Amino acid sequence: MGAIDIITALLELLGGIGVFLYGMKLMGDSLENVAGNKIKTMFAKISDKKLIGIGIGTVTTAVVQSSAAVTVMAIGFVNSGLMTLVQAAAIIFGANIGTTSTALIVALGVGGVGSVGDIITAIFAALAGIGAFMIMFSRKDKVKKVGGIIAGLGMIFVGLMVMTSSMNLFSQSQEIHQFLAKVSNPALLLLFGIAFTALIQSSSAVSGIVVTMSVVGLLDFNQGLYIILGSNIGTCVTSLIAAIGTGTNARRTAVIHLMFNVLGVTLFGLVSISGVFEPMFRVFESPAMKIAMLHTFFNVSTTVVLYPFMGLLVKLVSKIIPEKKDKEVDDGQPHLYFLEERLLRTPPIAVAQLKNEVINMADISKKNFDDSLSAVMAGSAEGVAEGIQKNENILNFLNRELSKYLVKLSQLDLSQDDKELLGTTYHTISDIERIGDYAENICEYAEKMQKDSLVFSDEAKAEIQTLSDAVDSLYGNVMKTYKGATLEFISEVNYYEDYVDKLKEDMGDRHIERLNKGTCSPEVGAIYLSLASNAERVADHMTNIAYAVKSYAKKPAKGKENKDVG
Repeated sequence: MGAIDIITALLELLGGIGVFLYGMKLMGDSLENVAGNKIKTMFAKISDKKLIGIGIGTVTTAVVQSSAAVTVMAIGFVNSGLMTLVQAAAIIFGANIGTTSTALIVALGVGGVGSVGDIITAIFAALAGIGAFMIMFSRKDKVKKVGGIIAGLGMIFVGLMVMTSSMNLFSQSQEIHQFLAKVSNPALLLLFGIAFTALIQSSSAVSGIVVTMSVVGLLDFNQGLYIILGSNIGTCVTSLIAAIGTGTNARRTAVIHLMFNVLGVTLFGLVSISGVFEPMFRVFESPAMKIAMLHTFFNVSTTVVLYPFMGLLVKLVSKIIPEKKDKEVDDGQPHLYFLEERLLRTPPIAVAQLKNEVINMADISKKNFDDSLSAVMAGSAEGVAEGIQKNENILNFLNRELSKYLVKLSQLDLSQDDKELLGTTYHTISDIERIGDYAENICEYAEKMQKDSLVFSDEAKAEIQTLSDAVDSLYGNVMKTYKGATLEFISEVNYYEDYVDKLKEDMGDRHIERLNKGTCSPEVGAIYLSLASNAERVADHMTNIAYAVKSYAKKPAKGKENKDVG
């Protein structure tokens, strides 16, 4: 084997790895988009039931084709306070099982023997072309995403074919065979697995490469075993990096991921010394399937063994990384409640959390509106003005930071519905921020009334309360529309928006009557009319939030499109 042959083989190997990795990413991203709503639904059901968490971690990782991405996502949830340490541990346990799917797919494709195996691999590789045609010539977003899944799967096998071809050249070299045969030290192979996986940040890719090398005879079973074990530790590097600069529990989550794999590798490594594993996997004739099943067996058995000790593992990690109360106190500064930069690695989850952030922002603005109305009816802002101002600062912060987050999120590959949601969210958060501004105006009216010793008549207070109740009903239907992404309640929204408009007009007429009777002063009347006008504008902005849903909303249930509200 000459120098030109070696260079050619190395370049082919590099190209094959590149196509393989990109195929994994394309398939994972496309699967994530197609199954995005299912993933959102699963994460919404996360509970303290560990088995459910393991199942969610397994399925999500099988979809996104990256245990590191799912672990980083769990770190983001923990750092936001949306997931407990035990829940995150269960997700991590499941992610380690889900990551074995790639090796199994690869083994099924390249594990055949002779011409039959070549035909199977070629059929899988041809999917790259079929998927590409679907992406290029279909106008439907869903078909394009399915095409992405098919093309990604095909590219995985195109990459494998190129890698296998290059490795076949290496396998023809007696010198390379003799060199690799000498590399039998378990510790050295383990370190290589750790380093290589840390470098390319994908244990799935490493397992695919090991499977391919075993097919052409460059690696024997035991060599593959220790590299696979090392890859499970190497994949923890991504989550450890992601945990830098996060809170205590987020760092603990990354350490749990590391400890899970270190403990599993230690137990597995000690048992492997006895040579028990090689006879166990002789039932599989294909070297590729032996390695793939070994990878699966390692992760499943580690999960089974450590599952009863999950709580103990969490306690141990909590001792290793103690709480630093003196440094980690809540300084009361505005912050995002549901979103994390790390969630951008899984766009469907980021979109779901964005929606939760918007709902939380809307609730803050509504609280400010309610508090300001209470203050103005009491004729004093004492006890509420400070809280209203603090919430106004939070609303301004959220408006600014959510806009930045939307820019980042819009640059990712999203489903059509999620793109529509993002497009309307810019306007929605602006509407919510404006509601907060009107609440601040009303609070200022209360401060003026307190300063000038002005009070509303009982009749005026009753009218303001009626207005407040109408806005409450409007807000309830607006949020049902927004949360459910449905137009089922749009007729109620329209009814209460019109009702608020009518109340504003009636309040103007009654104010004039009271002025004529001398039961209301011009100073109080000016505040009263301004309040009614502000409330009517609040209702308009709330209605805008509901109507923003139209572009991506589900169709209303039959018979509810024109529901009578009156």
